[in-house]
Amino acid sequence: MIKKLKIFNFLVKDIEKLEKFFLEFADSLDGILKEAIVNTLMVKGKRIRSILFLICAKNKNYNIDYLLNAAASIEIIHTASLIHDDIIDSSFLRRGKKTIHNIYDKDTAKFVGNYLFTHTFCLLNKYNNSEILREMSTASQNLVKGEFDQLKTKKDLKQNLEIYFKKIGEKTSSLFKLSCALGGILSNSTKEDIERMKKFGEYLGISFQINDDLLDINPDRLAGKARKPAGNDIKQGNVTLPLIFALRDPEFKKIASPILSKQKITDKEVVKIINMISKTDAVRITRTKFDYYLKKAKEVVDSIKGADRRACLVKICDSINPEV
Repeated sequence: MIKKLKIFNFLVKDIEKLEKFFLEFADSLDGILKEAIVNTLMVKGKRIRSILFLICAKNKNYNIDYLLNAAASIEIIHTASLIHDDIIDSSFLRRGKKTIHNIYDKDTAKFVGNYLFTHTFCLLNKYNNSEILREMSTASQNLVKGEFDQLKTKKDLKQNLEIYFKKIGEKTSSLFKLSCALGGILSNSTKEDIERMKKFGEYLGISFQINDDLLDINPDRLAGKARKPAGNDIKQGNVTLPLIFALRDPEFKKIASPILSKQKITDKEVVKIINMISKTDAVRITRTKFDYYLKKAKEVVDSIKGADRRACLVKICDSINPEV
């Protein structure tokens, strides 16, 4: 879970400008497209990716008006990926609200996602910088590959750590790396420093996803009152890190495998699986992986230039806490 980022008070007005940017973007549209974007992009999340970008972009010439297009593009492509992800996973809720394909239909959701996806390049093209477009293109390709890999490995209970980390590197870390890279580029950082920022983004993104995996097996969220109730990944057939470790337990594997292999898993079975995972060593091992990658992220921070930038990146790391 990400704690409320009160520590970044200096960015409050900049994030407010970003929200105003999104409002004006939505107002420039009409009909279903406008409604759909208001129901996705305008539903405020943590904005952690745009915050990361703005921190990495911080230098003596920092100008939020110059940076807004890039900050917006990161949030917009993230929103597009969530819309497509929800279609693939047949998710009913996103951030406590009905998903776009449930409000309208799958075809409409696809078109909205595609529109947002392509709009990011329109925004970034205004910088007339091939390196920025190259970073966005790479991240976009990785997002799509990550979705394909997740779809391909659904309910594959034999997948190993290599497959898991490849998927989350594409699906989650790619946007964290992009956020840091664009910040580095637009702050005229050295190539070496940009690479360090990208490496930080990669490690932070892995930690973020592992934390999300832990969130999915948090028994306190089984009641469904949270914005993201527990068990979504189990229902959708996504094999998360705690599940990979739990399946190493012979007793768990024997009882859970037939359930996890079913086409449709009931709410009662989800509760059973989560309770069974808690009786294995899976949560402890998953936490050690979370700690490892978060520590790696902090180690990279030490070599990034800029005292204020380093301090803020460390605080971002400290704001992520496993929930189980």
